[in-house]
Amino acid sequence: MRAAVAADALLDRPLAERAHATARLLATRIADPEHVTATVAASPTDPNTPGARLDSSLLAGDAGIALVLRTASRALPESAEFWARSARARLAAAVRSTREIPVRGPGMGYGTAGLALVVSDFAADEPRYGEALDKLHGQLLDQLTAAPPTVGEGGVRDSDYDAIQGSAGVLGHLVSVPAHRARLRQGAHLLIDHLVQLCLPTRRGAAPHWVIPPRYYPLPEYLEEYPHGYVNLGLAHGLAGPLAALSLAWRAGYRRKGLATAIHRTSTYLCATAVRDEFGVDWPTGVPLGPDGDETPAASPARAAWCYGAPGITSALLQAAHATGDDRLREFATTALEASLRRIRAGRHAYAATLCHGLAGVLAITAAAARTTRSASLRASLPWLTERVVDACHPDLPFGVRNSEPHHPPIDNPDLLVGAAGVAAALWSVSSSVSGRWQRCLLIA
Repeated sequence: MRAAVAADALLDRPLAERAHATARLLATRIADPEHVTATVAASPTDPNTPGARLDSSLLAGDAGIALVLRTASRALPESAEFWARSARARLAAAVRSTREIPVRGPGMGYGTAGLALVVSDFAADEPRYGEALDKLHGQLLDQLTAAPPTVGEGGVRDSDYDAIQGSAGVLGHLVSVPAHRARLRQGAHLLIDHLVQLCLPTRRGAAPHWVIPPRYYPLPEYLEEYPHGYVNLGLAHGLAGPLAALSLAWRAGYRRKGLATAIHRTSTYLCATAVRDEFGVDWPTGVPLGPDGDETPAASPARAAWCYGAPGITSALLQAAHATGDDRLREFATTALEASLRRIRAGRHAYAATLCHGLAGVLAITAAAARTTRSASLRASLPWLTERVVDACHPDLPFGVRNSEPHHPPIDNPDLLVGAAGVAAALWSVSSSVSGRWQRCLLIA
């Protein structure tokens, strides 16, 4: 059977059909929960998801798989009912799991906001999920008010504000749902105010709020590169996450004190921290501080991925440009993404096929940018990017694709962030016109 490729797909029909068929292969493998359980148990542990796999997790569990299977039901209309049933069953399993392991935190990746995002996608087509969504939103707002995010003078942890566990990810969800209830808007206001405070200037002589001091490093090896503190720039854990979330809030109609200024200041800072090579603009992972607290040059550029480096940062800058109508910022971000793609094509800074660290994330970002800019270069990059992702997939692999990390054996991962579910979703983003609710969890749309 020929793939149901949309007329407005970003690829020519033969390649779109290959991408579509590959996405279907991956979805088929992750649709079987027993196969998922057995394969994960037999695979090396993924270093990106330490600890036991949580069914309720959007980025690393069954909740994320449910979201992608829901996408499959729209992308594959000839078998829509099968995919819809599979998606509902996987979501039910994710929700049931919270009886034994309650969702303690509000975050997007492993918390209530992520599960709520998944349920909101189901509720958009099936009103019977509305009650469950209301309960999750109530739980989310209770968590936020019980431990409201704050910004102190002594710096922050990246998990306080980032896209995975912090305010940026939660805000991304809250501003994506109709805020017809006052409490939902109050929750969004709380998070906007937190991120605005993070991004606005401090009193004279104090370190910027967004500096991460050594005592808050998530891993001790950070001390080797950043002995005196640093500013994280990436979309996953750095300033690009708050910028993307605040820009999405503005585009959703929110107008809080300081919001426009925070968007402008953060986008200006990210542009100023860019470095250049023979391909064009690039970014380091972070900006180190010296012993006196002044910023010092970064040692090397970051990888080219969603989480760190030019693709994720340019996505956030494009969100800011769309929010503010800043054509110069849009041109700068577009040109920087084009440079990153030239770098990747030349074999620089990219590995794996997955969303977080690899080419699927770059593909999804480029597809979104190609639809919102006039860049012929971005559109021209989509075929070879798609081919690289498709070529990384093979039917002999348990999930059809593996996660590859430096100095680590290949990993069979079924999930959204660093596994087969995310690769399938990215391939559908270029081979169909299916709307991608999953893109919001990455803050790229």
